[in-house]
Amino acid sequence: MKLLESDQSLLETLGQNLEVQFVSNSNASDTVLCTPTETFKVTKVESSNSTLLAAGCLVGGTSGIIRSAVKFHWEICRTTPRIDFRLSLPVYSDENMSVGVVAPSLTQVQSHSQASRAELERTLQRSTILVNETGGHFYLKETTLHQCLDQILMVISLKGWPPSAIPLKACAEDAAKHGSDIILTTYCLKHFALFLSPSGKVNLDVRRVARTLTRSLFVTKEIYESTRDLMNDLHDCLPAQIEPAISWLDGIITVSVNGEVSLATDKGCT
Repeated sequence: MKLLESDQSLLETLGQNLEVQFVSNSNASDTVLCTPTETFKVTKVESSNSTLLAAGCLVGGTSGIIRSAVKFHWEICRTTPRIDFRLSLPVYSDENMSVGVVAPSLTQVQSHSQASRAELERTLQRSTILVNETGGHFYLKETTLHQCLDQILMVISLKGWPPSAIPLKACAEDAAKHGSDIILTTYCLKHFALFLSPSGKVNLDVRRVARTLTRSLFVTKEIYESTRDLMNDLHDCLPAQIEPAISWLDGIITVSVNGEVSLATDKGCT
């Protein structure tokens, strides 16, 4: 007899006959239980003095009590999904592309993660994961993405395209002539887009672009003497068509009492 201690949300999932599976892989030392939307940690709780009493109906309709000694039970607690694309995915790079590295499909990515399908899909959307034309998933380093963004912004500046109507195909092709490839430049444009119109025009998320560039500026300069100095450098990184506002940087910079500007400690803001 196996005992499973669970919370209400898992019991409701079991009651709806939704798919539930135990997931283990070579990247983890333990096992988790995944529903379609949540991940639960499975812990073996030892006990040398537990007795289970179960009232029920025996064969022939005679009621009785079953007494069973158990040495342990399984405890199920909700946990964060175990996903690390830096370990499970190949890096998107010129070297890997030249030797024809085969990247895993979505099914293979899931097999290397301990997470529900919904949690995995949300994490993929938030992360810098590039999917090639065959459905292979690559991990894209932020430095590579930022270099590509610089190339795209240069093309936008030279062409004079308005940030709200950038032709995706033409911009990606032009930017690819400056060191990146068409797959990477197309991904980068979509990554920093508010939306893509049916006619193939990108509405660039200028606020997100500015916040990304601001973080890059602080890589080489830890402190700016004033917000004016920071905004001047940020303005130089952007096409003339984009006029940044200090309010765009709320949450990612801090200003001291003497006016010095530094990067906020919480870098998870977007």
